Amino acid sequence: MRYRAALIVIAAPLFASTAHAETRVEDPYAVKSGYMQFFATAMGGVGFRFNNPYRLSTPLGSDAESVSRTSSYLDLGVASTFFGHPLGFQHGISLRMSVALEGVNQLVVAPSYLLWRRKGAWAGYGRAGFGIVTAPDLTWGLEAAGGAAWFFTGGVGVVAEIVGSVFYGVGTTDVATATYPVLAGQLGLMGSYEVLP
Repeated sequence: MRYRAALIVIAAPLFASTAHAETRVEDPYAVKSGYMQFFATAMGGVGFRFNNPYRLSTPLGSDAESVSRTSSYLDLGVASTFFGHPLGFQHGISLRMSVALEGVNQLVVAPSYLLWRRKGAWAGYGRAGFGIVTAPDLTWGLEAAGGAAWFFTGGVGVVAEIVGSVFYGVGTTDVATATYPVLAGQLGLMGSYEVLP
């Protein structure tokens, strides 16, 4: 009987530690793999063209060589972040398509890298990539942008963006290859959808 009591005293802590290990609560803030976000944007914008070799009809200064206004345009985009900390900086890709709403029919497609950070109702992001003009003539350029969004619901918000780009075009009598630096601003709506692991 004495030996049985001794065995119970020795074994009891072992069973207690095993039960405690089985009921251990998982950390709710632990980073899990598989977290993703998807975005859709619809914005309208207009820009300033800092080179006007063809003397386009929208100069803002006193002569035809002044800074000119670009056509107003509609910008539609989709994006996704698929790695990075859910509560910190996230990384992904973005694809934008811009369509001119006046003047020459022009279509620009811009695939780019996306850096995203959201805190509460506010979010900020940056993107950098290529701009490919598919119409009226095929050409390309470099594009970088920064933006901010305020979400008035969990997944829908207002977004504003500043875009800087340089495009290459057909040469003129003065230069072999014309370049078009453009600074544009755009405003619209953003939708966000989270995929939880």
